[in-house]
Amino acid sequence: MEVVAGKSENASHLCHLKRSDLHMSYAVCRMQKVKSAGLKGMQFHNQRERKSRTNDDIDHERTRENYDLKNDKNIDYNERVKEIIESQKTGTRKTRKDAVLVNELLVTSDRDFFEQLDPGEQKRFFEESYKLFSERYGKQNIAYATVHNDEQTPHMHLGVVPMRDGKLQGKNVFNRQELLWLQDKFPEHMKKQGFELKRGERGSDRKHIETAKFKKQTLEKEIDFLEKNLAVKKDEWTAYSDKVKSDLEVPAKRHMKSVEVPTGEKSMFGLGKEIMKTEKKPTKNVVISERDYKNLVTAARDNDRLKQHVRNLMSTDMAREYKKLSKEHGQVKEKYSGLVERFNENVNDYNELLEENKSLKSKISDLKRDVSLIYESTKEFLKERTDGLKAFKNVFKGFVDKVKDKTAQFQEKHDLEPKKNEFELTHNREVKKERSRDQGMSL
Repeated sequence: MEVVAGKSENASHLCHLKRSDLHMSYAVCRMQKVKSAGLKGMQFHNQRERKSRTNDDIDHERTRENYDLKNDKNIDYNERVKEIIESQKTGTRKTRKDAVLVNELLVTSDRDFFEQLDPGEQKRFFEESYKLFSERYGKQNIAYATVHNDEQTPHMHLGVVPMRDGKLQGKNVFNRQELLWLQDKFPEHMKKQGFELKRGERGSDRKHIETAKFKKQTLEKEIDFLEKNLAVKKDEWTAYSDKVKSDLEVPAKRHMKSVEVPTGEKSMFGLGKEIMKTEKKPTKNVVISERDYKNLVTAARDNDRLKQHVRNLMSTDMAREYKKLSKEHGQVKEKYSGLVERFNENVNDYNELLEENKSLKSKISDLKRDVSLIYESTKEFLKERTDGLKAFKNVFKGFVDKVKDKTAQFQEKHDLEPKKNEFELTHNREVKKERSRDQGMSL
């Protein structure tokens, strides 16, 4: 909706604009990895166990409005996570010190979205989110689901312990495909529950910048509209004040009274009594005509009415809205600048990663070539020391299987995604070629 500056009577319409008319809100679900070292700090923040020195947005008077959808009371995060892991772990290997213990999801939208919901609907928003993620990752793997209502925008910190098949598997549970699923399915699910939200776009930093830029421009239009209407009110005030005489000329005379003052001389006949004389001296009063007095009274009354008129103007919704929007514009401007800065940083990081990716691809290509050479050398080495083709094939297959087992053990130890190694892939290609040749010869 575009606001057109114009006559002052439009100001009342402006005060009733809804932010929902300006843009549709995004569904926000961000994931953060939490290792052992950061778990206690996360507990302190989420459960407000210590006063934050870095987050000025926390309103401690509203902290009592926070709640946890998973737990009835505060918990020890380390103990709870350990309980979840130990209750499902199938192996005997200890959890690595640098392992990701919790993938925390931050679930929210923007402040405009929540301002349109009553408290009951706000809570339902988080309950539906909690239900979706509990079904997705297993209710038994949810450590906490803390909702914060004491900051500028309501949000939920939902901690998922990434257990799968009896093992802690953060890389597999929250891989790239899963993050894309979150981006697609979370807003889709919430929309089905009746919440007007839209999906964030890939390259969301750019989208967030565009949203902030649009909101900034919209606020600038609203402020411009209010400034013009305030100018109209200022003209009204000026016209009204002109009716009051700013320089009222009142001819006045000082009020004088006669007083006796000593002359400093002594009377010859008054037994040394000091001689007095009469003089006129001004008092603190002035004498004006009746007409001038009436003019002064009228001017004083007009001045009182003018002051009251100014107070009424400054207490209007328009003046308050202008002040509020000016403040909000400053905040959006600051946020927009921060997003632009962050986007530029991401561009630099992307370019660096691009160069690093090119370098890694080159190294991978070299390594694949080296593996192929090792494969051929091993093949020749075993062939020279084996009697008969069949015996060679059996020995070589056994060697390939050993390499396969060692690779699987390494992947499991370092919590890597199971993949075929290059040695095995080279062998499979060779076997496939031999089969094709044999089939061709048989034809």
